[in-house]
Amino acid sequence: MLYILSLFAGLVLAVQNPYNVNLGKQLHSPILAGFMTYIIGTIEFLIALFVLKINVISVLSETFQKGFPWFIGGILGAIYITSIIILFPKLGPIKAVIYPTLGQVTSGILIDAMGWFNVQQSPLNMIKIIGLVLLIIGVILSAYTPRVNKLNDVNSNNWLLCLWGFIAGVLSTIQGIFNGNLGTLLHKTAEFQNSAELAASIASSFIAFLFGTLLLLIVVSVNRELTPGKFVSGVRSGTAWAASSMGASFVLCMTILNPTIGPGLTVSLSIIGLMIGSITIEHNGLFQVQKNKTTRLKIISVAVFTIGIIIIKVVG
Repeated sequence: MLYILSLFAGLVLAVQNPYNVNLGKQLHSPILAGFMTYIIGTIEFLIALFVLKINVISVLSETFQKGFPWFIGGILGAIYITSIIILFPKLGPIKAVIYPTLGQVTSGILIDAMGWFNVQQSPLNMIKIIGLVLLIIGVILSAYTPRVNKLNDVNSNNWLLCLWGFIAGVLSTIQGIFNGNLGTLLHKTAEFQNSAELAASIASSFIAFLFGTLLLLIVVSVNRELTPGKFVSGVRSGTAWAASSMGASFVLCMTILNPTIGPGLTVSLSIIGLMIGSITIEHNGLFQVQKNKTTRLKIISVAVFTIGIIIIKVVG
Protein backbone atom coordinates (compact mmCIF):
# COMPACT_ATOMS: atom_id res chain seq x y z
CA MET A 1 0.00 0.00 0.00
CA LEU A 2 2.82 2.40 0.86
CA TYR A 3 4.53 1.58 -2.44
CA ILE A 4 1.34 2.48 -4.33
CA LEU A 5 1.15 5.72 -2.35
CA SER A 6 4.70 6.55 -3.48
CA LEU A 7 3.74 5.97 -7.13
CA PHE A 8 0.61 8.06 -6.66
CA ALA A 9 2.67 10.92 -5.20
CA GLY A 10 4.81 10.94 -8.34
CA LEU A 11 1.75 11.01 -10.59
CA VAL A 12 0.35 13.93 -8.59
CA LEU A 13 3.60 15.84 -9.00
CA ALA A 14 3.58 15.17 -12.76
CA VAL A 15 0.15 16.80 -13.03
CA GLN A 16 1.05 19.64 -10.67
CA ASN A 17 4.02 20.79 -12.77
CA PRO A 18 2.00 22.00 -15.81
CA TYR A 19 -0.64 23.47 -13.49
CA ASN A 20 2.04 25.54 -11.76
CA VAL A 21 3.42 26.69 -15.10
CA ASN A 22 -0.06 27.67 -16.33
CA LEU A 23 -0.61 29.60 -13.09
CA GLY A 24 2.70 31.38 -13.66
CA LYS A 25 1.47 32.43 -17.09
CA GLN A 26 -1.81 33.69 -15.62
CA LEU A 27 -0.01 35.79 -13.01
CA HIS A 28 2.91 36.70 -15.32
CA SER A 29 5.38 35.50 -12.70
CA PRO A 30 6.63 31.97 -11.87
CA ILE A 31 7.72 33.06 -8.39
CA LEU A 32 4.31 34.58 -7.67
CA ALA A 33 2.74 31.32 -8.84
CA GLY A 34 4.89 29.44 -6.34
CA PHE A 35 3.86 31.88 -3.61
CA MET A 36 0.15 31.42 -4.34
CA THR A 37 0.58 27.64 -4.36
CA TYR A 38 2.24 27.75 -0.95
CA ILE A 39 -0.06 30.22 0.75
CA ILE A 40 -3.17 28.29 -0.33
CA GLY A 41 -1.53 25.04 0.77
CA THR A 42 -0.77 26.59 4.15
CA ILE A 43 -4.43 27.53 4.54
CA GLU A 44 -5.52 23.99 3.61
CA PHE A 45 -3.21 22.40 6.18
CA LEU A 46 -4.28 24.97 8.79
CA ILE A 47 -7.92 24.01 8.26
CA ALA A 48 -6.97 20.33 8.60
CA LEU A 49 -5.28 21.02 11.94
CA PHE A 50 -8.34 22.87 13.21
CA VAL A 51 -10.57 19.95 12.16
CA LEU A 52 -8.26 17.56 14.04
CA LYS A 53 -8.34 19.93 17.05
CA ILE A 54 -4.57 20.35 17.07
CA ASN A 55 -3.20 23.44 18.84
CA VAL A 56 -1.34 25.35 16.12
CA ILE A 57 0.55 27.53 18.61
CA SER A 58 1.78 24.39 20.34
CA VAL A 59 2.89 22.95 16.99
CA LEU A 60 4.90 26.10 16.21
CA SER A 61 6.45 26.09 19.68
CA GLU A 62 7.43 22.41 19.46
CA THR A 63 8.88 22.96 15.99
CA PHE A 64 11.19 25.73 17.12
CA GLN A 65 12.22 23.68 20.15
CA LYS A 66 13.32 20.87 17.83
CA GLY A 67 15.54 23.43 16.17
CA PHE A 68 17.60 23.47 12.99
CA PRO A 69 17.48 21.87 10.45
CA TRP A 70 14.12 20.10 10.72
CA PHE A 71 11.97 23.21 10.29
CA ILE A 72 13.58 24.37 7.03
CA GLY A 73 12.12 21.61 4.85
CA GLY A 74 9.49 24.04 3.58
CA ILE A 75 12.15 26.51 2.45
CA LEU A 76 13.88 23.80 0.43
CA GLY A 77 10.53 22.73 -0.98
CA ALA A 78 9.67 26.27 -2.05
CA ILE A 79 13.00 26.55 -3.87
CA TYR A 80 12.32 23.22 -5.60
CA ILE A 81 8.77 24.06 -6.72
CA THR A 82 9.73 27.52 -7.97
CA SER A 83 12.72 26.05 -9.81
CA ILE A 84 10.50 23.55 -11.63
CA ILE A 85 8.04 26.31 -12.61
CA ILE A 86 10.92 28.31 -14.10
CA LEU A 87 12.68 25.34 -15.75
CA PHE A 88 9.55 23.69 -17.20
CA PRO A 89 9.13 26.05 -20.19
CA LYS A 90 12.90 26.34 -20.70
CA LEU A 91 13.77 22.64 -20.70
CA GLY A 92 10.43 21.13 -21.69
CA PRO A 93 8.16 18.81 -19.67
CA ILE A 94 10.40 15.73 -19.82
CA LYS A 95 13.79 17.37 -19.29
CA ALA A 96 12.39 19.52 -16.48
CA VAL A 97 11.65 16.24 -14.72
CA ILE A 98 14.78 14.34 -15.74
CA TYR A 99 17.50 16.56 -14.29
CA PRO A 100 15.82 16.99 -10.90
CA THR A 101 15.28 13.23 -11.01
CA LEU A 102 19.02 12.66 -11.30
CA GLY A 103 19.50 14.83 -8.23
CA GLN A 104 16.75 13.03 -6.30
CA VAL A 105 17.96 9.52 -7.08
CA THR A 106 21.64 10.22 -6.47
CA SER A 107 21.06 12.07 -3.21
CA GLY A 108 18.49 9.55 -1.96
CA ILE A 109 20.84 6.60 -2.41
CA LEU A 110 23.81 8.54 -1.02
CA ILE A 111 21.87 9.60 2.08
CA ASP A 112 20.75 6.00 2.62
CA ALA A 113 24.35 4.79 2.26
CA MET A 114 25.83 7.38 4.64
CA GLY A 115 22.98 7.42 7.15
CA TRP A 116 22.77 11.22 7.10
CA PHE A 117 19.92 13.20 8.71
CA ASN A 118 19.05 10.36 11.14
CA VAL A 119 18.24 8.02 8.25
CA GLN A 120 18.79 4.30 8.87
CA GLN A 121 22.04 3.43 7.11
CA SER A 122 21.91 1.12 4.10
CA PRO A 123 25.51 0.49 2.90
CA LEU A 124 26.33 0.99 -0.77
CA ASN A 125 27.51 -2.17 -2.54
CA MET A 126 28.31 -3.22 -6.11
CA ILE A 127 24.76 -4.42 -6.77
CA LYS A 128 23.37 -1.02 -5.76
CA ILE A 129 25.96 0.71 -7.93
CA ILE A 130 24.80 -1.38 -10.91
CA GLY A 131 21.22 -0.46 -10.08
CA LEU A 132 22.16 3.21 -9.85
CA VAL A 133 23.83 3.02 -13.27
CA LEU A 134 20.62 1.54 -14.70
CA LEU A 135 18.61 4.32 -13.06
CA ILE A 136 20.81 6.94 -14.67
CA ILE A 137 20.67 5.19 -18.06
CA GLY A 138 16.88 5.06 -17.82
CA VAL A 139 16.72 8.74 -16.95
CA ILE A 140 19.05 9.71 -19.82
CA LEU A 141 17.12 7.59 -22.34
CA SER A 142 13.82 9.16 -21.29
CA ALA A 143 15.34 12.61 -21.74
CA TYR A 144 16.65 11.91 -25.23
CA THR A 145 14.80 13.49 -28.14
CA PRO A 146 16.10 13.67 -31.72
CA ARG A 147 17.18 17.11 -32.81
CA VAL A 148 14.65 18.42 -35.24
CA ASN A 149 15.14 22.08 -34.65
CA LYS A 150 18.48 23.10 -33.16
CA LEU A 151 17.29 26.67 -32.67
CA ASN A 152 14.53 25.49 -30.35
CA ASP A 153 16.93 23.16 -28.53
CA VAL A 154 19.28 25.88 -27.27
CA ASN A 155 17.84 26.13 -23.79
CA SER A 156 17.82 22.36 -23.29
CA ASN A 157 21.59 22.27 -23.82
CA ASN A 158 22.32 24.96 -21.25
CA TRP A 159 24.34 23.09 -18.64
CA LEU A 160 23.58 25.73 -16.02
CA LEU A 161 19.86 25.01 -16.31
CA CYS A 162 20.58 21.28 -16.10
CA LEU A 163 22.73 21.80 -13.01
CA TRP A 164 20.01 23.97 -11.50
CA GLY A 165 17.52 21.15 -12.04
CA PHE A 166 19.90 18.61 -10.49
CA ILE A 167 20.42 20.73 -7.36
CA ALA A 168 16.67 21.32 -7.10
CA GLY A 169 16.20 17.55 -7.07
CA VAL A 170 18.70 17.17 -4.23
CA LEU A 171 16.83 19.83 -2.24
CA SER A 172 13.57 17.98 -2.85
CA THR A 173 14.99 14.78 -1.35
CA ILE A 174 16.36 16.59 1.70
CA GLN A 175 13.04 18.41 2.12
CA GLY A 176 11.19 15.10 2.32
CA ILE A 177 13.60 13.78 4.95
CA PHE A 178 13.41 16.94 7.07
CA ASN A 179 9.61 17.01 6.93
CA GLY A 180 9.42 13.30 7.75
CA ASN A 181 11.80 13.64 10.70
CA LEU A 182 9.90 16.65 11.99
CA GLY A 183 6.65 14.69 11.78
CA THR A 184 8.23 11.83 13.75
CA LEU A 185 9.55 14.23 16.40
CA LEU A 186 6.20 16.02 16.71
CA HIS A 187 4.37 12.72 17.13
CA LYS A 188 6.41 12.07 20.29
CA THR A 189 5.32 15.35 21.90
CA ALA A 190 2.47 15.77 24.38
CA GLU A 191 0.27 17.50 21.78
CA PHE A 192 0.11 14.35 19.64
CA GLN A 193 0.12 11.63 22.31
CA ASN A 194 -3.54 10.86 21.72
CA SER A 195 -3.46 11.52 17.97
CA ALA A 196 -2.75 9.30 15.00
CA GLU A 197 0.64 9.62 13.31
CA LEU A 198 -1.14 11.19 10.33
CA ALA A 199 -1.94 14.25 12.47
CA ALA A 200 1.77 14.80 13.16
CA SER A 201 2.51 14.40 9.44
CA ILE A 202 -0.10 17.04 8.62
CA ALA A 203 1.41 19.34 11.26
CA SER A 204 4.87 18.83 9.76
CA SER A 205 3.52 19.57 6.27
CA PHE A 206 1.83 22.72 7.62
CA ILE A 207 5.18 23.91 8.98
CA ALA A 208 6.82 23.15 5.63
CA PHE A 209 4.26 25.18 3.70
CA LEU A 210 4.32 28.00 6.25
CA PHE A 211 8.09 28.46 5.99
CA GLY A 212 7.95 28.11 2.21
CA THR A 213 5.26 30.80 2.10
CA LEU A 214 7.36 33.17 4.23
CA LEU A 215 10.39 32.71 1.96
CA LEU A 216 8.41 33.34 -1.22
CA LEU A 217 6.60 36.29 0.40
CA ILE A 218 9.97 37.93 1.01
CA VAL A 219 11.05 37.27 -2.58
CA VAL A 220 7.88 38.59 -4.26
CA SER A 221 7.88 41.61 -1.92
CA VAL A 222 11.49 42.49 -2.72
CA ASN A 223 10.76 42.09 -6.44
CA ARG A 224 7.54 44.10 -6.05
CA GLU A 225 5.58 41.40 -7.87
CA LEU A 226 2.80 41.04 -5.30
CA THR A 227 -0.08 43.46 -5.79
CA PRO A 228 -3.61 43.30 -4.34
CA GLY A 229 -5.00 42.66 -7.82
CA LYS A 230 -2.67 39.74 -8.54
CA PHE A 231 -3.25 38.29 -5.08
CA VAL A 232 -7.04 38.34 -5.55
CA SER A 233 -6.61 36.89 -9.04
CA GLY A 234 -4.51 34.07 -7.62
CA VAL A 235 -6.94 33.28 -4.81
CA ARG A 236 -9.85 33.18 -7.26
CA SER A 237 -7.97 30.96 -9.71
CA GLY A 238 -9.10 27.36 -9.87
CA THR A 239 -5.67 26.55 -11.29
CA ALA A 240 -4.03 27.89 -8.12
CA TRP A 241 -6.23 25.80 -5.83
CA ALA A 242 -5.70 22.68 -7.93
CA ALA A 243 -1.92 23.17 -8.04
CA SER A 244 -1.79 23.90 -4.33
CA SER A 245 -3.89 20.87 -3.39
CA MET A 246 -1.69 18.61 -5.48
CA GLY A 247 1.45 20.12 -3.97
CA ALA A 248 0.06 19.69 -0.47
CA SER A 249 -0.82 16.06 -1.21
CA PHE A 250 2.68 15.38 -2.52
CA VAL A 251 4.41 16.93 0.49
CA LEU A 252 2.12 15.05 2.89
CA CYS A 253 2.83 11.75 1.11
CA MET A 254 6.58 12.35 1.28
CA THR A 255 6.32 13.27 4.96
CA ILE A 256 4.51 10.01 5.71
CA LEU A 257 6.65 7.76 3.50
CA ASN A 258 10.22 8.90 4.17
CA PRO A 259 10.37 7.68 7.80
CA THR A 260 8.54 4.43 6.97
CA ILE A 261 10.04 2.99 3.77
CA GLY A 262 13.17 5.16 3.59
CA PRO A 263 14.13 8.10 1.35
CA GLY A 264 15.78 5.92 -1.32
CA LEU A 265 12.71 3.80 -2.04
CA THR A 266 10.32 6.71 -1.52
CA VAL A 267 12.15 8.87 -4.04
CA SER A 268 12.63 6.04 -6.54
CA LEU A 269 8.99 4.91 -6.60
CA SER A 270 7.67 8.46 -6.73
CA ILE A 271 10.00 9.14 -9.65
CA ILE A 272 8.57 6.17 -11.56
CA GLY A 273 5.12 7.70 -11.10
CA LEU A 274 6.49 11.10 -12.06
CA MET A 275 8.12 9.79 -15.24
CA ILE A 276 5.07 7.79 -16.33
CA GLY A 277 2.82 10.76 -15.61
CA SER A 278 5.06 13.24 -17.44
CA ILE A 279 5.38 11.00 -20.51
CA THR A 280 1.59 10.46 -20.58
CA ILE A 281 0.92 14.19 -20.31
CA GLU A 282 3.37 15.02 -23.09
CA HIS A 283 2.12 12.15 -25.29
CA ASN A 284 -1.49 13.37 -25.11
CA GLY A 285 -0.78 17.11 -24.88
CA LEU A 286 -2.69 17.38 -21.59
CA PHE A 287 -2.95 20.51 -19.43
CA GLN A 288 -1.84 22.85 -22.26
CA VAL A 289 1.48 21.01 -22.66
CA GLN A 290 2.82 20.75 -26.21
CA LYS A 291 1.92 17.32 -27.62
CA ASN A 292 4.83 14.96 -28.25
CA LYS A 293 4.14 11.31 -29.09
CA THR A 294 5.70 8.68 -26.84
CA THR A 295 8.47 6.72 -28.54
CA ARG A 296 9.62 3.15 -27.99
CA LEU A 297 12.79 4.61 -26.48
CA LYS A 298 10.84 6.32 -23.71
CA ILE A 299 9.00 3.11 -22.87
CA ILE A 300 12.32 1.27 -22.70
CA SER A 301 13.71 3.99 -20.45
CA VAL A 302 10.94 3.52 -17.88
CA ALA A 303 11.51 -0.25 -17.97
CA VAL A 304 15.27 0.19 -17.43
CA PHE A 305 14.59 2.62 -14.59
CA THR A 306 12.19 0.17 -12.94
CA ILE A 307 14.71 -2.67 -13.19
CA GLY A 308 17.30 -0.41 -11.57
CA ILE A 309 15.02 0.20 -8.59
CA ILE A 310 14.29 -3.53 -8.22
CA ILE A 311 18.02 -4.26 -8.23
CA ILE A 312 18.72 -1.60 -5.60
CA LYS A 313 15.84 -2.30 -3.23
CA VAL A 314 15.11 -6.01 -3.71
CA VAL A 315 18.37 -7.64 -4.81
CA GLY A 316 20.69 -5.12 -3.10
